Amino acid sequence: MSWVYELYYISLFATVFTSIGMAGLIWFRGEKKAGAVPLTLFSIAVAFWVAGQILVTTGDALEREAGRFLVNLSPLAGAFFVHFALSFTGWGRREFLYANYAAALGAAIFGALYPAGELMPWLSFPRFYWFDESAIWVGGIALAYGLFGHLWLIRAGLKGEERRRQVKAAVLSAAWGAISASGFVFGSVGIELFPYPVLFIPIYPVLLVYGVLRYEFMDVNLWARKSLAWLIVFTLSILAVSLAVAGLASLGLKGFIALPLWQIWAFTLAVAFLTLAIEGRALAAATRLIYPGSRVNARLLKEWRDVLDGADAWRDLSTRATNIICGHLGFTVEVKASPETPELHSNKPGIIAECGRGAWSFKLSGFEDATPGVVRTAEAFGALVAGSAKRLDDALKIALSEKETLDAKHLADLGRISATVAHELRAPLNNIGMASVGCDPEIKKEIAQQINRAQRVIGDLLTYSGEFRIEKRALVLKDEVDYIASQYAKVHNAKITVDIAPEIIVPGDTHRVHQVFYSLLDNAQAALRDKENGAILVHAARGANEVRVKVYDNGPGVPEKIKDDIFRPFVSGRGGNGIGLAIVKRIMEAHGGRIELIKKNNWSCCFELFFPMEG
Repeated sequence: MSWVYELYYISLFATVFTSIGMAGLIWFRGEKKAGAVPLTLFSIAVAFWVAGQILVTTGDALEREAGRFLVNLSPLAGAFFVHFALSFTGWGRREFLYANYAAALGAAIFGALYPAGELMPWLSFPRFYWFDESAIWVGGIALAYGLFGHLWLIRAGLKGEERRRQVKAAVLSAAWGAISASGFVFGSVGIELFPYPVLFIPIYPVLLVYGVLRYEFMDVNLWARKSLAWLIVFTLSILAVSLAVAGLASLGLKGFIALPLWQIWAFTLAVAFLTLAIEGRALAAATRLIYPGSRVNARLLKEWRDVLDGADAWRDLSTRATNIICGHLGFTVEVKASPETPELHSNKPGIIAECGRGAWSFKLSGFEDATPGVVRTAEAFGALVAGSAKRLDDALKIALSEKETLDAKHLADLGRISATVAHELRAPLNNIGMASVGCDPEIKKEIAQQINRAQRVIGDLLTYSGEFRIEKRALVLKDEVDYIASQYAKVHNAKITVDIAPEIIVPGDTHRVHQVFYSLLDNAQAALRDKENGAILVHAARGANEVRVKVYDNGPGVPEKIKDDIFRPFVSGRGGNGIGLAIVKRIMEAHGGRIELIKKNNWSCCFELFFPMEG
């Protein structure tokens, strides 16, 4: 049974060290918290009390007397705990605390001066201490202190939520301590059993301090996590060694099992300590090898931000971000940044920066199996992308506002110029018309046609540069388009198909809407001038917030070189003045909508109109 004795004393020494260690932790980390000082003194008192148990059972006569003195100081430990319970729960009348310590000190002095009783050697384990008469009396007082302190904590925990979790942890640790300390009284009550509960007493001070501090300091939880991992490794290591020794003994290998058990365990613990000590560094080294870009620093983040802030468009920002993160992590990551909700186009890991309710944010996709270091890097980079997206969004809005202001100024200038030109040209044109009255009929007809053409150009110029006043009303879209199509077909013999549901209604100005469709039909018919089987289709569909109208034709299509400028004034692909589509664009914007040139299968040209729904 020698190994059992060794284990008993190992647990006592471990309790001394853990109690002192917990006292140091409280002193340096919780000195400003309520009850920190008495809890520190309580941990030290527990260490002294256990040290007294060691001296009583292992020392000579003088050391046993010193150990008895330390054991009989247990009421002071109880007084420290009561002080802690009162301070921790916010109650601490000075008079009561004075009485608390005075009574504990009196009990300790009584126990120290009371003559020691004789040890009773009839138990199976005579090396272990059991309480004599004074120790039993003093221990009862210490137990009463402990019960009072814990009952006070329970009372406080039942009254409010603020400390309930900490009080619960303190009470549970006390139950652990009471069960562990019960082994000390086996001899006193005649229980012929080895004090196995004492083997668990080193955990008591750790549980008590952890229960109190875990909700105060995050790093305490981190230490507890690591300590628990170490305890698991130690326990499994000792279990493995014990099984190995038992197996070797059954095989008759006496040489190995002849080694002292403490040496075997010491070697096992040393290996476990070494494993845990290098575990973090080994994992970090492996992470750097597998994911070379899993670590970032302030300098690198600044470099990334400078590159991202250089983007001048959404696609440019997404491309820059993708190149940076892929190059850093060493595997493919798709990055999308857009004020409209972007979507990833693959199942690969991705970072999305989007704007919701006026605020930019990011989210990760496909990083579930990545290491924590890689996830942290992706999160840091995602925050950078979201920040750059916000700056780009603000810059684009400012640029758009400036452009709109500049466009309005140009339109105002153009309007004044157009009005001046119209005034200056119309009088000469009228004079030319009147002077042609006596001309040959053919010449007169030609002059009239050219005058009318000039008047239309002047009218279009004034329309484009002038201010649009929109008077909206509910328009049955099919009726309006049918009317324009029938009027246009009568004059130009065009084949126009209208595919619009009769229940589709849009808010619009009747005259301006007619002007839009007449201009688009005129463009389509001009494109089909020399084409057999030419066809024009007008189709409309209603969405959630808008009505989309598409005007198709199967002509030669818009020349590639003018597609980007098709809605600018004086840009034409059929020899006209190039004002028509520019006017259509202004009319749609005045309605709060827009017009786009889109690609559509089986049709060479398609203009899409967007009418916003209002109510």
